[in-house]
Amino acid sequence: MSRFDSPGRALVAIGVGHGIWGSIAYRAELREIARAGLVDTVGDGIFQRAHARGPRAAAFWFMFITPLLGTGGYLVERAERAGDGRALQVSGRAFGAAALLGVTVIPRSGFPLALPLAVWLELRGRALRRG
Repeated sequence: MSRFDSPGRALVAIGVGHGIWGSIAYRAELREIARAGLVDTVGDGIFQRAHARGPRAAAFWFMFITPLLGTGGYLVERAERAGDGRALQVSGRAFGAAALLGVTVIPRSGFPLALPLAVWLELRGRALRRG
């Protein structure tokens, strides 16, 4: 069995790649957040407006999704092993919707990677549901 023979493992790999990419692309901003002491270094836009938009916020939100991608991959892998085709389909549709929005807003990004993953999840889910 190869490392990427399941959509869950592929999603974990995408999460790892996302983290590596963000560490490189946002290295200056991540260092700035760390130098500022981490706590309260990115605003929320309402109660703390400083750094709520701009480079620090972009770096934070880019990196924030990384562990969620990995966790999503783990859960997809567990659903597949449990034979839960419906969970795979729901995951595929959610990733597909997010990818379509992402591709629309940021066409030159990693979002296109999620489109074939969404199809893969849908098809794997259908196959599991058929038995």
